[in-house]
Amino acid sequence: MSTINYTTRTEGQTKINTLIWTVSNFINLLDNKSTREFRTEKSKEASADPLESRFQLKMQFLGRDNDIIEIYYLSPSPVFLKSILTICLKRFEERSIVIKEYHTVQANKWQYLATLYKRDIASYDGRDIFLLSDGSLRLKFQFMVTNDIKVQRANVPETQLSSDFENLLNNSLFSDVTIKSAEGIEYKVHKAVLASRSAVLKAHFEHNTTECHTNIVECPLESDVLKEVLMFIYSDKTPKVDEIPEKLLAAADYYQLSRLKSLCEEALHKRLTVENAIETLQLADLHSANELKQSTLEFIKDGQARLITKTEGWANVQSVQLIKRIYEFIMADDVDTDLK
Repeated sequence: MSTINYTTRTEGQTKINTLIWTVSNFINLLDNKSTREFRTEKSKEASADPLESRFQLKMQFLGRDNDIIEIYYLSPSPVFLKSILTICLKRFEERSIVIKEYHTVQANKWQYLATLYKRDIASYDGRDIFLLSDGSLRLKFQFMVTNDIKVQRANVPETQLSSDFENLLNNSLFSDVTIKSAEGIEYKVHKAVLASRSAVLKAHFEHNTTECHTNIVECPLESDVLKEVLMFIYSDKTPKVDEIPEKLLAAADYYQLSRLKSLCEEALHKRLTVENAIETLQLADLHSANELKQSTLEFIKDGQARLITKTEGWANVQSVQLIKRIYEFIMADDVDTDLK
């Protein structure tokens, strides 16, 4: 029913991925009201070698008579790209209908690109506007992926605030409190800085607490994690967020550091695979990481559920509530379709 022609070429720092998607007898597909979604299949190369993973495409049909067609794409890895959608017309003509300038795209998450309307594909007077002579719809997608990101800057010195506060942490200058790791390693820090960044740490010094009298905070975190948390509190930097995102997510949740929590969720989403999806979902649920939970459920739903049920993580699931949550999320669209 459909074919996909996929080519790539490189121009300087930019890799141009061109996909020509041809859907035959497209009017018949639209007239079939039971069809609510249509997508390209994963290539055999992608399943054999992750390095050969390719963009995927899908259409969603909306309205009582499939009057609206939404176009989406999915990138196999996080990229910085520009996207162009062109409709191929009769007599070898083309019409560009969407151009989206360079922006960051997450991996394995469907991205909205454009909306088509049934009235523009075949009008009521019998003229096929967007269809080829054989009745097929041909869409041309161009995804231009680049690593050459150039940002114009004014002649202004870089801000020193982050570096200055990092030096304050490293030098322990004017420190007035000590925070100890789980192993007893001590860090000389500052009440005002800790209290301004974390409501939990603020509570240690706000009331008549032991910490308020001793100026010593006993922390349950291991020293390698505590050091990273302090680095974030002082400088807003997270050097090891891609190395220990699980531990930092737990720490961010414990100390109510919302930005650090979001950075950990993003890092965990980037490393999401079929093998670790269940563990990631459990971790997100444990620490109320709602964005990570949503993206992991979407990853499972988008064609991965059958593979995930064969993993060790699935075999070790003991939470009935977790299984129920996955089932409800996967079945949600089917239930909505039945109601329509």
